[in-house]
Amino acid sequence: MGSLITALASYCDIKQAGGQWLVRIDDLDPPRQDPNAVASIIRSLTVHGLQSDRPIEFQSNHATHYDAALKKLQPHLFYCRCSRRQLRGLGRYPGTCRNQKTFVENSAVRINMQDGEQSFDDGFLGPLNIDLATQLGDFIVRRRDGLIAYNLATAVDDGRGITHVLRGQDLLPVTAPQRYLMTLLNLPLPEYAHIPCLEFEDGSKLSKQTHAPALKDETAAQNLVDALWYLGFSVPEDTKSVPLILNWALEHFNPAAIPKRLPKYRSSRV
Repeated sequence: MGSLITALASYCDIKQAGGQWLVRIDDLDPPRQDPNAVASIIRSLTVHGLQSDRPIEFQSNHATHYDAALKKLQPHLFYCRCSRRQLRGLGRYPGTCRNQKTFVENSAVRINMQDGEQSFDDGFLGPLNIDLATQLGDFIVRRRDGLIAYNLATAVDDGRGITHVLRGQDLLPVTAPQRYLMTLLNLPLPEYAHIPCLEFEDGSKLSKQTHAPALKDETAAQNLVDALWYLGFSVPEDTKSVPLILNWALEHFNPAAIPKRLPKYRSSRV
């Protein structure tokens, strides 16, 4: 439900602006990937009427773009052999390997993230001033197993023609690092909006890690009604099909009506 809420909000937001809603699958981590997950995601989006306006993109097909970005970022990169055990308990990478500019075996690639401030207007949260010193520090852009890290892949892909990004506030901490990469790469910066995440009663976000129940695709219309309810909108009772609910949502959606904190998740709202 948490994923549906964010997807639906982004869909309504960009469609109201006359734009295109695009789907990208983040599939850069094969060892941790459920082989059935991609088909399940696409099927669930489809039955809920949320179809990409362009062919679905897969990050696994963008290796050449990520390699080109790494080459361009080379003056800002260094090789790090610090273990998780060494860094455990540190809120921010301490810069231990910053002077290691040449390749060494069994190392991750980090970016030298200079301290400073970033200011931007968030479409939901308003003006933000973010102190980069409180962010990720010298974060990893390529893992020691050779896989491209999420922040670099997302920065490169969002900088290739994406004008608006609406996502959950759980991703706000990586927005400044991603914008930092995009600036270094001379990529255009999208407009961002971060809406609240759906939480359990104990304040934990719905996710696989917190064992959030999967959506039941066979109840797609009710799922949409529930998602809109969490977002602050009440769909008329006689609006019962997926197309009619989406049409209603596009007519009535207003980001300003989304509550600062969503109601806590309930397995049944009734």
